[in-house]
Amino acid sequence: MHYYILDQHNLPMEKFEKLQTELSGLLTEFKISGEAARVTPFRSVQDLVDTASQRGANTLVACGNDNTFNLMLAALKGRDFTLGFIPFDENSNLAKILGIENVFLGVKTIAARRIEKIDLAKISGNYFISFLEFGVMSHNIKSASLWQSLKLLSSEAKGFTIRVDDSYNVTINGLGGLVANIRSTSCQSEKIANPTDGNLDLLIMERLSKMQILKYRNIISEGCLEKVPNTTVIKCKKIQFLEPRGTNLTMLGRVVAKFPSIVEIIPQRLKMIVGKNRTF
Repeated sequence: MHYYILDQHNLPMEKFEKLQTELSGLLTEFKISGEAARVTPFRSVQDLVDTASQRGANTLVACGNDNTFNLMLAALKGRDFTLGFIPFDENSNLAKILGIENVFLGVKTIAARRIEKIDLAKISGNYFISFLEFGVMSHNIKSASLWQSLKLLSSEAKGFTIRVDDSYNVTINGLGGLVANIRSTSCQSEKIANPTDGNLDLLIMERLSKMQILKYRNIISEGCLEKVPNTTVIKCKKIQFLEPRGTNLTMLGRVVAKFPSIVEIIPQRLKMIVGKNRTF
């Protein structure tokens, strides 16, 4: 049975109701109707996941934004569901990753039921499938003006100390970086951010010259740091962020943890319904 979790979040009521009506019609058309429940102040995503489990659902579908899906992940608690996502947010990063950038494609993808087993990452009790950012990368460089991005990328490098796989420490002066499981763009590299390889990719960007900033600004904003000169790339299964203490680790602009923190990969943990245009 399919169980759909609908989340209005910050959408205007009129737009949410329109999307809800569109979704209902498409689910009937593609013959994948199931039980649908809406997130309210009295029914959290956690509550609805618990209800889905009690009702015997085998497929959980988050209908909302990236945060809806992340909250659903956090509520799984080891239970074995196949997961899906239908975006109500046209700027959804997860929708780009999965290749389902609107409601119609989301429903069509759920109906096609193309399932991939993908790796799940964990930090401070939170689960995620995409990526974390730190240092200068925790700012939204893509939407920053040219002047703002030049200022950000010209900032002083920091001394980061990171322990890798419980075996060695890396100390490097850098602007910041990423911990990637999946990215919203493939960057034409199948070796980086592949969520089926059982590894995390740690990318740390060193300080750049002004000419390099101008040349690589767009590439940096897309998260393709491996294309930037002198970027350190490490494949690993466990990362301990040690110094500088108090540095933010963010996910899509939201602080999820601070140094010191541990990030680990759980290989092949999730059964995820994906689109044919996914980025991995």
